[in-house]
Amino acid sequence: MRSSYALGVGALLLAVLGSGGCSSAEAKQEFTVPTSLCGVSVPSEALSRLLPASGKRVSVQQQGAWDKESPLCEVTVDKHIVLVVSTEWVTAGWSAQHVLVERLGLWQQKSADGGAVVYSDRAAASVVKCQDAGVKKFDVSTFIKVLEPGRRDEKAMGQLMRGYNNSLKPQSLCNPTSE
Repeated sequence: MRSSYALGVGALLLAVLGSGGCSSAEAKQEFTVPTSLCGVSVPSEALSRLLPASGKRVSVQQQGAWDKESPLCEVTVDKHIVLVVSTEWVTAGWSAQHVLVERLGLWQQKSADGGAVVYSDRAAASVVKCQDAGVKKFDVSTFIKVLEPGRRDEKAMGQLMRGYNNSLKPQSLCNPTSE
């Protein structure tokens, strides 16, 4: 009798402790997802899937200016950098795949837009060819990387990079002092 009582109390205790996790509120994004990153329009739905599942405050800040150096755009959620976008000059002829391998050693990647965009679940790269703009030695690469506690999502990363790339102005990228 005593052992069945102990089993019953143990089962009840397990049921109470096990149900405690179910009653807690589900984490959610309390912040408004940005529609642009440092002046470049992006698909906010794709960006939302890369940002942390929960958080209260998001901020976007640019470090550096394109006409003087390679700018860096940081997305912060609750004081944690969760996504970084960098734009830089690369040797003419480099592919987006080369950039992603060079930066992160990522050989497992998908491509879009005829290879102009490559991506994985945690990073993406693109290359804008500048030969048509009169710049023969260099092209412009954009690199996006998600950092923890940001979330990995291959499809969202591809959509974010393609949307970002489609919003860029190749002429102003290739000749930053022309505007």
